[in-house]
Amino acid sequence: MTWLTAGLHAASGIVALFFAREVGQSYLRRRSPSSLCWMVALVLFALTALADAAAAVTGWSPWLYRLWYVGAAWLVAAFGVGTGYLVLRRPWAHAILAVLAAVGVAMLVTAARTPVDVAALAGGGPVGGEGWANPGVRVFSPLLTIPGSLLLLGGAGVSWWRTRHPYALWLLAGTLVLASGGAMTRFGVPAVLPAANLAGVWMLYRGHRLSREAHRVHRDEPAARGPAGAR
Repeated sequence: MTWLTAGLHAASGIVALFFAREVGQSYLRRRSPSSLCWMVALVLFALTALADAAAAVTGWSPWLYRLWYVGAAWLVAAFGVGTGYLVLRRPWAHAILAVLAAVGVAMLVTAARTPVDVAALAGGGPVGGEGWANPGVRVFSPLLTIPGSLLLLGGAGVSWWRTRHPYALWLLAGTLVLASGGAMTRFGVPAVLPAANLAGVWMLYRGHRLSREAHRVHRDEPAARGPAGAR
């Protein structure tokens, strides 16, 4: 079971890295802030998934846990802000980014200074906030994950309402599956998390690919119609 868990986490990280590479290429072409935020989120997702894989085999160390915990909160916020840039006016998205970035930096500083209770992390399995010797760091997590999740879910819903295209449903489903894995871990069923992460990130990847295809068709339609399309 240990190696299966590690393998699922590692697979999630690999999928996220391929996904991040494609989004990064899109950012280099268009310099879109949404692509930049999603690329950051996916890199963080990959790093936290690989940290989970390592911990499943070797156990948690204090610094591995610190980086995993902060990265897991940051990635949800980055996904949300990236989606916000697609559905909100630019000044609003900038403001949300500034607030969440300030919370994220405060969380990082607090995490670096807070002792980790390694005994509470024995076993190396999926964990939450139980590794902190005092609860100060845990205050920051919902301040990042709740608005990030709402923006991601809301953005997928708005995209579906505007386009009625299946890619939005894939993004919505992927977000819900990822969220369900974390929720089941908090309710004492951590075995679901590795599979949920793998399925969720694959669904997001599938939605992203369908979105690219839809936008490519939309761009090509006027050229395909030629003079008739301009009448």
